[in-house]
Amino acid sequence: MFQRRSLQAFAVLLSIAGAVFVVGVPVGTQGPGGGQGPRIDQYAGRQIAAGEVLVKFRDEARNAPLGPDVDADRDEPVGDGTVRRVHSRSQNTGSLLARLSARPDVELVEPNYIVYAYDTVPNDQYFGLLWGLKNVGQTVQGTTGAPGADIEATLAWDKTVGSRDSVVAVVDTGIDYTHPDLAANAWQAASAFSVTVGGRSVACPQFSRGFNAITMSCDPMDDNGHGTHVSGTIGAAGNNTAGVVGVNWVASVMGLKFLNANGSGTTADAINAIEFAIQAKQALGAGANVRVLSNSWGGGGFSQLLLDEIKKAGTADMLFAAAAGNAGTNNDATPNYPSNYAASNVVAVAATDANDRLASFSNYGATTVDLAAPGVNIASTYPGSKYAFMSGSSMATPHVSGAAALMLAACGTATNTATLIGSLLDGVDKIASLAGVTATGGRLNVNTAIARCQGVTPTPIADFTLTVTPASRTVGRGGSTTYTVTVTPSNGFGGVVSLALSGLPSSASASFSPPSITGQGSSTLTVATTKKTTPKTYRLQVTGTSGTLSHPAAVALSVTR
Repeated sequence: MFQRRSLQAFAVLLSIAGAVFVVGVPVGTQGPGGGQGPRIDQYAGRQIAAGEVLVKFRDEARNAPLGPDVDADRDEPVGDGTVRRVHSRSQNTGSLLARLSARPDVELVEPNYIVYAYDTVPNDQYFGLLWGLKNVGQTVQGTTGAPGADIEATLAWDKTVGSRDSVVAVVDTGIDYTHPDLAANAWQAASAFSVTVGGRSVACPQFSRGFNAITMSCDPMDDNGHGTHVSGTIGAAGNNTAGVVGVNWVASVMGLKFLNANGSGTTADAINAIEFAIQAKQALGAGANVRVLSNSWGGGGFSQLLLDEIKKAGTADMLFAAAAGNAGTNNDATPNYPSNYAASNVVAVAATDANDRLASFSNYGATTVDLAAPGVNIASTYPGSKYAFMSGSSMATPHVSGAAALMLAACGTATNTATLIGSLLDGVDKIASLAGVTATGGRLNVNTAIARCQGVTPTPIADFTLTVTPASRTVGRGGSTTYTVTVTPSNGFGGVVSLALSGLPSSASASFSPPSITGQGSSTLTVATTKKTTPKTYRLQVTGTSGTLSHPAAVALSVTR
């Protein structure tokens, strides 16, 4: 059995006083920028004006009648008048495209795409708290972040904000599918269907939201909160003025409940939950196109039967994102399951903080943990129309699950799991604190990952790395010591890097010589203690900042008597 402490270790719910709890605002559909605009729909992974197309007729048919089959309630010229904007009362965009493109008097017909300003920022009320999606150095829960220490979601949203064509199944405590920030993006069965799981036939009605492996029913309502929080990071509705936003503004999130109200579950129920996703996909096809399984749980020993089920999901073209764990230990030496399972569809995820450091609680592994993602002080949805901060590799994992779904929206649902994983791992931002502790040495960058799966080589960004040597110094109380701070440029970087130090006690002082470095070079950091400095080991952080670029480097100072 997965013990309750396992779930808590993966996700630390802050006290009520320390968390954000608000009543959600009902979700509405709006146009870009939050103003009332056309109703938005999806077509081929792109946002479009629903039931609407742009049509160019051949010159001799410029004023041709549309005909009753189009059922138009809007027909107006665009630009110089050679193009017409047509909206139908009853036809969707796909139907309009098919009907009009088949006419000999039509030269061209295409969707009326929804577009956004570059570096797309949604109007959701608490977007500023979501440092993992957009980090501008804001202070969240008392911690000031480093600009750029995020997954570049706003740049990825210039390409797509998601799609309902691919389903993300959250294998967890369930999902509050009535939450106003989740309801629109919670998967529901388009028709009734049946599965056979655990030797039992389970009939799921139309509009059911997933599966409860504990009760063997089709109602995955969350009675714990963990799964709802995970789901919000994947797909809380975007640009609806309310609450938070997920990695996907538009999504299809299926609840697979196998953990109970106390956050514990069994291997058998985990297998049943995954099996449901496989069979639902077989039964409903495109109506339950599960492509990603999000797994923010762990505990127990190696299970060949669970591994076999995960591999079976891989055969069904499902990526299996798994939390690396929160014991602060090396998964290479002490395996953590399910993230350590050797299956080609498993992606193991560690957690980083708002300064691009490996979270103090996060497990790691140079060969068994693939990448890291934001996992400290993550704001997301919580049952009862509420929101909460939680921390853990549980919170890092849905950033990766959500990224995979966004990639499918941008790159096409035909993109296979191997390509998704390769693009995710090839597209990471290399981070000094992750070198040697994850296989990629990097943190998730969904914008670059999308470029990879689209076959685009991103323009290299001028940047720099910051290193401090040695990693630790020991000095007697009242003495002083020095470190060497080095800036190494990449991709033509030549900016001025200003240096700062944090974590030093008030009884000590520090100085950099020189205080900044242009392009490339080193500076000497001198730290001086006094007789009043308390003997202990201090964790110091050197930060180099140049414009919007900011990189930290941690060192230790041990003061003795």
